[in-house]
Amino acid sequence: MTEFDELMRLLGTRALSSGVRLGILIALYVVDGYITFSDLQRALDLPKSTLHEHLQILAEEGYIEYRRAITERGVRAVAKITDKGRGIVRRYLDLLRRIYQKQGEPP
Repeated sequence: MTEFDELMRLLGTRALSSGVRLGILIALYVVDGYITFSDLQRALDLPKSTLHEHLQILAEEGYIEYRRAITERGVRAVAKITDKGRGIVRRYLDLLRRIYQKQGEPP
């Protein structure tokens, strides 16, 4: 299987078939800790219902932890990437890097 084929297979999964969900995973990968729903919503500029739906799907697939927690600002919904989620983001980025290298472009 080529890198391109593998990338297409990866992006065809339920969790990653949406660019929004892929963006959420990458954002959580960069944060590498808990982030509140409100902070994530502001960063991604998404309607609450849309963000909630995407977070639910990612949680169902095991890519993120999404729950209510006590924070400095009271009880809030928080999200954090899981090891499975980190692995899928690393795989995605590695595939892109390898595809770029084959094309003679910098990663």
